[in-house]
Amino acid sequence: MLRTLALAALVWGLGYLTWRVGWSGEGASPIAFAMLLATEIYGLYALGILTWVSWSRPQVERPAATPGRKVDVYVCTYDEPVEVVMATLAGCRALTYPHTTYLLDDGRREEMRELAELAGAKYMTRADNAHAKAGNLNAALPRTDGDLVFVLDADHVPMPDALDALVGYFDDERMAIVQTPHDFFNHDSVQHYVVGRHEQSLFYRVVCPGKDRHGAAYWCGSAALISRHALIEIGGVATETIAEDFHTTIRLQRHGWRSRYHDEVLVQGLAPHDLDGYLLQRDRWARGNLAVFRLPESPLRAKSLSPLQRLSYLASLLAYLAPPMRLLLLLTLGLVLWTGELPMKISIAALAALWVPFLALNLAAGSALARGYMRIPESVHYELLTMEIYTRALRCALVPGKTAFKVTPKQGRDGGGFDAVRKLHLVLFCIVLLAGGTLLRILDLFGAGPLPDLPGIAAFVVPLLGLYELRRLLATTLAVGRRRQRRLVYRFEGDAAADVYTPEAHTEARLVDASAAGVGLVASAPLESGSQPAVLLKLTDAAGAQHEVAAQVEVRTCRESEGKFLVGATILDIDPASRLRLMEWCYVVCTHERLRGHRPATPLPEAEAIVVSLEDYREEPIPARPSIPALRQA
Repeated sequence: MLRTLALAALVWGLGYLTWRVGWSGEGASPIAFAMLLATEIYGLYALGILTWVSWSRPQVERPAATPGRKVDVYVCTYDEPVEVVMATLAGCRALTYPHTTYLLDDGRREEMRELAELAGAKYMTRADNAHAKAGNLNAALPRTDGDLVFVLDADHVPMPDALDALVGYFDDERMAIVQTPHDFFNHDSVQHYVVGRHEQSLFYRVVCPGKDRHGAAYWCGSAALISRHALIEIGGVATETIAEDFHTTIRLQRHGWRSRYHDEVLVQGLAPHDLDGYLLQRDRWARGNLAVFRLPESPLRAKSLSPLQRLSYLASLLAYLAPPMRLLLLLTLGLVLWTGELPMKISIAALAALWVPFLALNLAAGSALARGYMRIPESVHYELLTMEIYTRALRCALVPGKTAFKVTPKQGRDGGGFDAVRKLHLVLFCIVLLAGGTLLRILDLFGAGPLPDLPGIAAFVVPLLGLYELRRLLATTLAVGRRRQRRLVYRFEGDAAADVYTPEAHTEARLVDASAAGVGLVASAPLESGSQPAVLLKLTDAAGAQHEVAAQVEVRTCRESEGKFLVGATILDIDPASRLRLMEWCYVVCTHERLRGHRPATPLPEAEAIVVSLEDYREEPIPARPSIPALRQA
């Protein structure tokens, strides 16, 4: 049924566009005619591409993991906060396939060196920051000797079985890259619709599996396992653009290497928490990827690619036209409202018989092909958010510009309000354009408008379209203005035993959520706000072992609910090893339980485990965990 609907929409769309080009332009404004036609052609093209990539859904199968392959894990960092990198290293430490973790620090920070030692990783840096992340990776390649490299951004935490799921693909000697979906644990980010579904879900869960069928899966910067030999053969990670991932993939395929996509969430990342971070990241992606048009790896020039690969990669780049086409559509409507010049001449009968079915079928098919990962209002919302930066980025396809690599901020607060809304310059411009034109057209219906008359049914249809698009624009500005995020660090829901010790009493409790900065408890007795008790948490690690983690906290809130007391507390003091255990519980154990429905329980291989005890890295022994009496004394 889905395929039938998509094909019906495409066939009807071709018929409609044939009529549009051949019979609707007489007496219409040439400028408005061309503007609207461009958006309609792009809309039908986009539907055709979505139909092509989502035609079937391949089954996810894990090839058997081949033992004996040497795997290096690269964690790239520059200026990310310590707790962000700590969470990623906690995930790397829990990986069950034998590996060596390298922390590649372009910030040359002493705290990163100490953190690497704490987490059992090897610290590596370089003298400069040439070529940003790509240069960081290239500097590490000759200094390591793994067969495979698992590339992770500093905020991407792997699940324990991530390597086990991917290593088997490299039994194919010409396999270069296996990419996995990007998914995100901070479900309150600016790009999330609901828990587990975000703006990139359509790309990673619908589009990428289709690209894999055509041999056109590509590296997306992180959460990918890559052949080190393949990278060395092509001279390392591409540095000519700031989209090293996309660029490098095409270069590899030009040299006869292959890529795959594994459609299973194996890594959880940190999505941009506010509008500034979101726009910065999307701007970098757009400018870097579109710059590929000027290079030998352009899908228009790379003749060594197969026809399906060329089409797939070209479609990836042309997807950046969607927001500019949304802008063109709004400008067309504004032009019609203010000038009365129509983009096409159409009768009521033709409107009902051609245009309405074309629009309805296109929207219905597009929504259905998204398979629940994207809804039409959500798609429009993110097109409006990005239409300014993507329109500005189009020049990079033709004219090289200064494209400095800027790291997406990993923490911060989002106050919303007008400070956020005013960053959307084109959205505000379109609101003024459509609001003024629609108001004047409504006045025109009552004979009081100063604008040139619209003929026939257009006098009613055009203002209605103006109101409809104005509602969408206002919905986006309202969502941006109303959004608030006051918590710096996302909290993870879970369940663990806890004990709270004050000078007066011992209180039993349950840990219900936690982060690097605080804990949420359900206590059997009230705790005084402002007090600073000691808390003993009994946390399970990724291997199923239980550890006692002690911390001193400050009670911020305490309220009664159904005979229990809900306590929110900020962590004041916790030793680094205990914080690492807490990060593993939050980012690995709780996340695994949410994704898979159960906690990880596969033990780490004792003989070949990369994680080593902290005593191996310290001149002095680790202080013993405080005893219960000591906690009571605290």
